[in-house]
Amino acid sequence: MSSERSQGSRGRDPIEWIGGTVPLPANLSGESEPLEVLFWIAPDGEILGSTVATPGELLPMASEHLQSTIERPMCGVTPPPTRVRVASAELADVLRTGHPGLDVVCGPTPELDEVQAKFGERMAGMEQETFLFPEVSPEATAAFFKAAAHLFQDAPWAVVPDDETAFSVTIEQLGVHDAVLSVAGQTGEHCGLRLFATLDDFEGFLDATGTLSLDEVADLPPHLLLVFETVAGISAAAREEVSEHQWQVASDDAYPVLIAAQEQGSDRAPTAEEVAIAEALALSLPRVTAEEEALWDAWDGLQPLSRSVSVSTYAGEVEVVLATPYSKRRPKFDPSHDILADLAALSRDVYEIDHDARQDLEDELVGRFITSPEGKALHETFACRFVMELAANHVGQTIATLDAEDLGEVLFNVIPRKVSVAPSEALDIVEQLRAFYRFLKRELELEHADPCLKLLGGDAVERLEAALSDSANYGMAKSMVMAGADAGYDMGTQEGIESWMRLMEDEPLPSVMSTPGRPKPISKKAAQAKKNKRKAARKARKKNR
Repeated sequence: MSSERSQGSRGRDPIEWIGGTVPLPANLSGESEPLEVLFWIAPDGEILGSTVATPGELLPMASEHLQSTIERPMCGVTPPPTRVRVASAELADVLRTGHPGLDVVCGPTPELDEVQAKFGERMAGMEQETFLFPEVSPEATAAFFKAAAHLFQDAPWAVVPDDETAFSVTIEQLGVHDAVLSVAGQTGEHCGLRLFATLDDFEGFLDATGTLSLDEVADLPPHLLLVFETVAGISAAAREEVSEHQWQVASDDAYPVLIAAQEQGSDRAPTAEEVAIAEALALSLPRVTAEEEALWDAWDGLQPLSRSVSVSTYAGEVEVVLATPYSKRRPKFDPSHDILADLAALSRDVYEIDHDARQDLEDELVGRFITSPEGKALHETFACRFVMELAANHVGQTIATLDAEDLGEVLFNVIPRKVSVAPSEALDIVEQLRAFYRFLKRELELEHADPCLKLLGGDAVERLEAALSDSANYGMAKSMVMAGADAGYDMGTQEGIESWMRLMEDEPLPSVMSTPGRPKPISKKAAQAKKNKRKAARKARKKNR
């Protein structure tokens, strides 16, 4: 046993992870070189992280991959390990060098043997055997592949902040009415779309897809799934079909797999109509996600977005109506409802502020502000939304309990560090907040309004401008965005960011990157941390329908 035991593990039971590699079956790798999977698992077999590479590539990257798994485990919020057990002496040496404060144990890993057996069974069962489905012609499949390739290249998951940000979908010609569309792939893995017939099915899916072990099968509601698979998940016969028919594929990481998922983890081949629906979504969604500013206005509660997009599919011309946010998720509030009292109650939660409940209340509050005399005098109100978001995430307060000291922390420390916004925006931000607090004082008699207005007076604009100008305040993601803007790239668009990143590192865009002026409402990791509380909120909403 290593003598390098973490100080934090003394005097209490260690938190142990198990690590090691598992060979990928040759029929699944699709490569001439053998591939291996590096796993990090909990003692109960729950998978915390994994990556695939050749054996020679895995060892040098193991320490860095362990760190990324600690920071972003697959199952959401998980305590970091104080001890890691591996069977390979070489892997143990690498981890000890990269993590000197971690207790690295070299010993048997029977837990990994069980994962290997289950992994082999699962991978064999998941391998895509054919793209030629009954009732679906090769020509219809070709049209679907072409649309899916363009969808992958447009990457709507780079715009939509998380897989809980839903769109409503109606395609009259194909029998789709008020369906729910979820976009996945924000972490760079498992990119694709899920289409649910009803809001209850969508919320049931969110409830069911919590933390699952490898051998568990969730009781998932039926839905249509389009996911982009790597070549490792495609059989040799299916790859030969693609080559023979010359179907378009964006890359070896982008084979479009379409599944009609059923309950109890089963699935069936899609029908011709479902292939046409997937094709229509692949063609229409990028035209909507190209309107990033309008989308952020919708997600910020300023103005819901609804677009009718006409697309030509193999089944003919169809009209796709996409709208966000999904309107049925928003509760109706009586005009006399005391929004501040409810927000104050959320702030008193000793564990964490309920994200869904807070967002619903803040949407109502911003809506009232926009129609007020103070709000009508402004051309934008985005600062009110992101200040409330940052206050909840960084100082644990809602607008009802945010005092002047905490407002100063958000305004002069958190925003300069986290939000990619130009110093020239300082005046707009402060003026929006001044108007917001005047509204909160006049209309809702907010207790902290006067001290907060005093903070926002005087030299507040100059202080914020100076803080936004000081690059020493920038976090990593903001530094990269601002450097790109200084170099002449349009960092307000995904294309500009990607171009800048390719120039700098020739690597994919980091998941922490945000675009200027509009911070993502909540990170993927934070969203997963809140999932249990969100389940309760969803159940409460269902009871009130």
